[in-house]
Amino acid sequence: MNPYKTLVSIALTVLMLSCAMTHSLLRSTPTADIHLPGNGPVETPEVEDVERAVAKMRRISMNGGRDSAYLAEVERDSTGEVTIKGEDIQTVYIVAKSKTVAERNGEIAIDFIIGIPAALQSSTWGLSLTPVIENNGTEEALQPLSIRGELFSDIQKRQYWQMNKYLNRILGDSTELTTTTGLAAKYYEAYNRYIAGGQKRRADKLESTYKQTISFPYLNDPRLDSVLIRKGEIRYYYTQTYRPTKDTKRLHLFFRGRVDAIDRSRYDLTNSDTLTYTVTSMLSLLDNEPRYMLKIIDKYVEVRDRNYITFPVGRANVIDTMGQNHVQLDKIERLMDTLINQYEFFVDSITITASSSPDGSMATNNRIAGERARAIKERLVRKFGHEVDTLIRTRSIGEDWTLLKHLIRHNSDVPNWEKITDMIDRSRNLDVTEQQIRQQFPGDYAFMKEILYPQLRAVDFRYNLRRVDMVKDTVVLTVLDTTYMRGVQQLRDRDYVGALRTLNDYKCQNLAIVLLSLSYDEAAFEILEQLPPAEKNPRTDYLSAIALSRMNRPREGLEYYLKAIQADPVLKFRGNLDPEIQILYKQNNVKSTTYDS
Repeated sequence: MNPYKTLVSIALTVLMLSCAMTHSLLRSTPTADIHLPGNGPVETPEVEDVERAVAKMRRISMNGGRDSAYLAEVERDSTGEVTIKGEDIQTVYIVAKSKTVAERNGEIAIDFIIGIPAALQSSTWGLSLTPVIENNGTEEALQPLSIRGELFSDIQKRQYWQMNKYLNRILGDSTELTTTTGLAAKYYEAYNRYIAGGQKRRADKLESTYKQTISFPYLNDPRLDSVLIRKGEIRYYYTQTYRPTKDTKRLHLFFRGRVDAIDRSRYDLTNSDTLTYTVTSMLSLLDNEPRYMLKIIDKYVEVRDRNYITFPVGRANVIDTMGQNHVQLDKIERLMDTLINQYEFFVDSITITASSSPDGSMATNNRIAGERARAIKERLVRKFGHEVDTLIRTRSIGEDWTLLKHLIRHNSDVPNWEKITDMIDRSRNLDVTEQQIRQQFPGDYAFMKEILYPQLRAVDFRYNLRRVDMVKDTVVLTVLDTTYMRGVQQLRDRDYVGALRTLNDYKCQNLAIVLLSLSYDEAAFEILEQLPPAEKNPRTDYLSAIALSRMNRPREGLEYYLKAIQADPVLKFRGNLDPEIQILYKQNNVKSTTYDS
């Protein structure tokens, strides 16, 4: 007998004998609960996960109203056994709704327990729960949980089996369905085949058939997917790592849930309680003092600018539309306009130096380079007026063999660079030498002419500036170290890799925090040990304690911690939040209260 026919018969019988299957849920409005687990001795316990049956309860507030407890009357017999007075009642959980979590390595580890009562379980239902993290108004859904009744699960399987048969007829396939992703792949293959063939109506029909057939789709990438065998309370321990953003101080966690029944009725769970995670990090141990540096201010300043102007062969005409001349000329004019019209410096002089490549005779190249420098000057005089005429001087170095040798030495595409540069150094006639290079090393010469020669045809500008109202040639000023302050801001923004790059040359407390945040514990401890005495303080001792705890040196770590809290008792409260300090207590077999003043 076909098992799916039997399944349909059972499902129809259930449907005929019942009204909406989720009707009872609408009356009683049960929901799942969410609470925090106890975390043992490493972190401060904030949850008492204790079950108590109470008859006459009186609610009291705890932790400033954030948590609740219930008191019950009890009787004690002659043997000392305690019993609760009154009738049996449902189980009550005493749980905390907030917790402090430590950021480490740019991540925090959150955990919680979801409790699913028997009232939300049925063979004909499918329950889905999705935990949601809220961070400064932004929500992020975590992997959902799926608890499915046996009959509900069987109907899901039948729906996917039916759809697979339907798709097999379209695709001419006969494979059995092994995964839900396999069905999705088949669906999109068939859909895209219709679209590519211009059969939009068939594609639309396929889409509607899919939606009608798969009324209970499987959840995408669930953390838990379980088929219910028998009813009973379910408690699921959920852990998740989360990367906080730069403004993360608190995270809120809740869940959304729903029950789907095989009669297609639906029940949305009421909003769950919200758990709050207060995020602590080593950023609260930052050294926020600004750092200054000495800066030498020179009276005389030189600005250099290299440009590449394309000229007609053998001529000195400046043509805007030739090559990239319009870009280069615009760059020259913008820089000159900026320098001659600012008020911090006088422009004492502007020197224009033109150079050329070695192709052609040296005499001709020297002459043309000078003419090109003068042509550029004439253009700038027309642009900025005759007052710049006396500022601008022109020079020519002709063929720039010095730069050519440098380019040859530092280019792997010139394999014979040693021989070529030796020929240049020993040359008495560079025109002849160029011909010899071309003949002896044709491959190298072809690369030089195509790639290196254009870099020699340049126009260099040198602006000689003098600072206004400055008498001495140099002045030493104390200025804010902007590089250091940028690194501190990167650290505040939790950009630990960027902060490491910026602060790497500063052997300071904040660099140690960066290293600890990236788990470079030994390097961080070395930095802290090498700090000058003036820079050591209770916070650096506390950071050393954290580093030593991670390095499995508990005795030394505890010594640093005690030194820190003796100098700054506030750090004692901080120690109750950091797991590394709690580990020091445990490994040294002491209690935190031992050092309370």
